[in-house]
Amino acid sequence: MSELDDVGQEVSYGTATPRGLEMAGETKKNRLESSRSVAPVSPPSAGMFATTLRSRRARQKSALPPLRWLPRMTGSRGGMEKLIGAQVDMSQLWLAIPRRTVRRSRRKSLDQQQREFDLELLQAACAQAATWPDDMRLMVSLEDDQAPDVAFNKRLNDVLEQTGFPVSRLDLVFQESGIGQTEREVCYTLASLRDRGVQIFTNGFGAATSSLTLLRERAISGLLDGVQFDASILSASSLSWSPTGTVPELDEGAVSFFRAALDAVKALGLHIRATGVDTQAQLDFVQKAGCVEASGMALSPAETTAQITERFVGMEGRGRRRRLSRTAEGL
Repeated sequence: MSELDDVGQEVSYGTATPRGLEMAGETKKNRLESSRSVAPVSPPSAGMFATTLRSRRARQKSALPPLRWLPRMTGSRGGMEKLIGAQVDMSQLWLAIPRRTVRRSRRKSLDQQQREFDLELLQAACAQAATWPDDMRLMVSLEDDQAPDVAFNKRLNDVLEQTGFPVSRLDLVFQESGIGQTEREVCYTLASLRDRGVQIFTNGFGAATSSLTLLRERAISGLLDGVQFDASILSASSLSWSPTGTVPELDEGAVSFFRAALDAVKALGLHIRATGVDTQAQLDFVQKAGCVEASGMALSPAETTAQITERFVGMEGRGRRRRLSRTAEGL
């Protein structure tokens, strides 16, 4: 196709073919995509992003599950009714940790795993207990069978500084193997904790191998406040048999034996704290045996952080009203 221009010269125009239209469309599309594209990520930035993502996922997987609390009850005129604080419920804590985290932690030694777990547990427990009333005490059972080691006080001081929890309201439960260490530095560590107001208990009396000689030595030296007694070992076995056909709820032999063992502990001047008190029969035993403190289903089930905080607030409010009423009566 052609025609003449203004000066009389012939000008021809090409006909647009489908291929030409397709090429023009592709060119326009490429220009639009290039104008909208984002600048590529440089290799260093991509590596930093991947590292940050991996560390964030690792922190999420290794984080402790939400803590549950056992109210700490001590004796009063009506029984085990006075609330003095709460203890971290350890019975379900290990079961709630992601299995993937446990598999990855197998690359570390058992001592290192236990130490890191205790540090993370102390951090979480002290941070949550920092909002409790001033007269409520926190108790934490530690899994590290070599604690307290020489550097334990430094790790604890870092946790207390970060959380703002007062050390004078903290009670710690160590494994008997840790309490039994004879190094001078370990004894200094225990003495320092007690001087700062921390109450020291040993864990698993009766449930594991226990040494009355060790308890006597630590009681005489002033490095131990008491023992934690697991009342669940008093329950009769499901295979127990009785000529009358009625199997008692508590094993009579265990009751006689542990009553005498707890009398020996009290003779050393040590306090007895009963755990796992889940039935009325167990509660009757620990009251008659002279346990100064108890926790378990027979007293109160495990509670969430919100529930235990609400309980403390309620106790604080009732106590304040009683004080005001007495003041009004006195006037």
